[in-house]
Amino acid sequence: MEEIILKKISVFKTRIEDIELLDAVNFFAEQNEENFKTKEWQKIYKTDYNCFNSTEYTKNIIYDAPELFPLAKKLEDKVCELLKNTHNKHVPFMIYFSWINIMKKRGYQEFHKHDQQGGSGVLYLSDENSEIEFSVFPENARKRVKPEKGDLLLFEGTTFHRVLESQVEKRISLAFNFYLSPK
Repeated sequence: MEEIILKKISVFKTRIEDIELLDAVNFFAEQNEENFKTKEWQKIYKTDYNCFNSTEYTKNIIYDAPELFPLAKKLEDKVCELLKNTHNKHVPFMIYFSWINIMKKRGYQEFHKHDQQGGSGVLYLSDENSEIEFSVFPENARKRVKPEKGDLLLFEGTTFHRVLESQVEKRISLAFNFYLSPK
């Protein structure tokens, strides 16, 4: 696992090497794209985030869609590995929210953060991806990462990040949040 140092915080980069699984999740996303909502502020960005247009999926797609169960286990293993390495012991956690994002050419997301309680992750499913930029404010320390298919970035939920304008036709990623269980 590679640690990408910013300032005061870290982003951890690892990989899911199972190409067949990544292709299956990518296929699932593309097959269900018509059910994803289009973000109102940007018509070239679709997501199942908190609004899959059926009652079949809710707020945690890796556990709600049977096709994604094998991926859920791989993500759990990677988060477990990260927490064991950073805490020098097993730390209980739970992935409580996951969603798929499909971004078309010229799509982007402004700086945002997720959760104060734990961490976040992004798995890249596309062959080509736009850069993601991490930042620490007010110091304005920034680091850009150009992810490849299978890259998994893990970071604290309070880490500001944004997706730079996409130059690729379609960028598909799966994002999730996890929290550490109380002792």
